Amino acid sequence: SGRHRGRASVPGNVCWTGSFRIFYLTFPWGEGVSWHCHLAGASGTNALWGGKGTVMNVLHTRWRALVLALLLAVSLAVPAAAAETETAAEDLQTLADTAASYAAQYGGAQSLQYALWQDGEIVLTGQTGTFSRSENRLMTGDELYGIGSVSKIYTTVAVMQLAEDGKVSLDAPVTQYLPDFKMADERYKDITVRMLLNHSSGILGTGLSDAMLFGEASTRAHDTLLEKLSTQRLAADPGAFSVYCNDGFSLAELVVEAITDMDFMDYVDEHILAPLDLDRTFAPGGDFDANDLAPIYRGTDPRALPQDALNAIGAGGIYATASDLASFGGALTGTELLRQSSLDAMAYPEYSRGL
Repeated sequence: SGRHRGRASVPGNVCWTGSFRIFYLTFPWGEGVSWHCHLAGASGTNALWGGKGTVMNVLHTRWRALVLALLLAVSLAVPAAAAETETAAEDLQTLADTAASYAAQYGGAQSLQYALWQDGEIVLTGQTGTFSRSENRLMTGDELYGIGSVSKIYTTVAVMQLAEDGKVSLDAPVTQYLPDFKMADERYKDITVRMLLNHSSGILGTGLSDAMLFGEASTRAHDTLLEKLSTQRLAADPGAFSVYCNDGFSLAELVVEAITDMDFMDYVDEHILAPLDLDRTFAPGGDFDANDLAPIYRGTDPRALPQDALNAIGAGGIYATASDLASFGGALTGTELLRQSSLDAMAYPEYSRGL
């Protein structure tokens, strides 16, 4: 499954008719820059730094471990209806523990948290590893992990909810909602809201200067995005083809704020998290204990790196527990947050249109 280029979004959780299982792994993978993987309902954050040879060796070992862990996760995420009888609870626990232990032992994860959502509820949770190398602290399941680009699905849901309410048209130009949005390329006027979500806007990609910070929740990247884009040209005609673009989702975040006159995370809290009764999903600057963020380490150094804050929230800045993340993904297999027509639009095979 993996990432889907949706007609109105990118990404999707694994979905089937009948009985559903969604499995999420979240973990920090020691050494610096945040990276996200989402496959068949499993997701995680990790990091890699080092010299070229070191990186290649670490990548080879960790990719093998990650693939193995994800294959095990797939076995948890398969439709329950595909089997004649339900997998026994102890078998699910064994599979989950095995996936977690491989990711921790061979993938270099300092700590790891997992959750299994099935038919409307979390049916299995757990964690493994050591929260900290410097303090004796037990893992509880309330630890927070950066979910990376899965944040984009929250942004997509927000936009699609506004589309359902008739407050935004996916095929209207972005300038209709952000009149101050300008670029040094007249083609920018043709960029639609849909193009922000399916990565076909033609915007160069990722301008995360002032956004990726250690231990600082800053709104500078958000506040200066339009100014930075005003000096840029497009890489392609809007709608010509899709290339991964974080700035498109940062713009979509601004669209949500402009239409609702709300801070983006306030909207997410009220219209996405509250209806699902989720209270362990946050963003930099939010009302949570920063000590609950899982520490990230470089190699064998016992000192944790400063806490990372990706202040491009709509593109990749959200923190969550595995249980909150799995519950959010599970909600998108039904109509708790969006109508079926919106879900169908999000899962549309955009590549079939010739992108």
